[in-house]
Amino acid sequence: MALTLGISQGLEFREKIPSSRPFSQFPLTVGAWEGTRQYMEQVIIKELDLSDYTMIDFKSDGKHVDFYVAYYESQRKGESIHSPETCLPAGGWVFRQAGTVTVPLSQVAKSMTVNRAFIEKSGQRQFSYFWFPARGRILTNAWELKIYTLWDALTRQRTDGALVRLITPVLQGEQVEDAEKRLQDFTKQIVPVLEEFIPK
Repeated sequence: MALTLGISQGLEFREKIPSSRPFSQFPLTVGAWEGTRQYMEQVIIKELDLSDYTMIDFKSDGKHVDFYVAYYESQRKGESIHSPETCLPAGGWVFRQAGTVTVPLSQVAKSMTVNRAFIEKSGQRQFSYFWFPARGRILTNAWELKIYTLWDALTRQRTDGALVRLITPVLQGEQVEDAEKRLQDFTKQIVPVLEEFIPK
């Protein structure tokens, strides 16, 4: 890894910035889910140093899922994806369960592995899925993300990538398993739409 880093810093090349649809066009209706677009303060956008993002509160049958995507067209100039494993604890959330899970998708014989986390803060309980789409790969580990970014910088002249994070509250009287099923169902519907916005 150190050798790859040294080589990537020593080589000069014109990075290929892939074209992508702006996330301002992300639909607010996905299946039975209806969304309301949310916006971050400019100071937060500047701190994250991202290229584009979307943040939508989707609701269906009185339940909701917070959907957030941060997209970076390049990670060679100091910009880098901020993992929820760092950001959520910094905001006071405590990880009670953490790991990965394989989510079956709607397409035949297709699935994806994502990070899963049950988190708590001041009596609030939430369940989260998050993953890192990176140039046709679905990654779950920040170190894995860094290694592939270095490799693709050398071999493909690309360092673009994204973070996708879903969060749903565990409602009063609801089991954690019910919240996770909600996220699994939402993931099946949102992934095909996401593929239209994140370059492969």
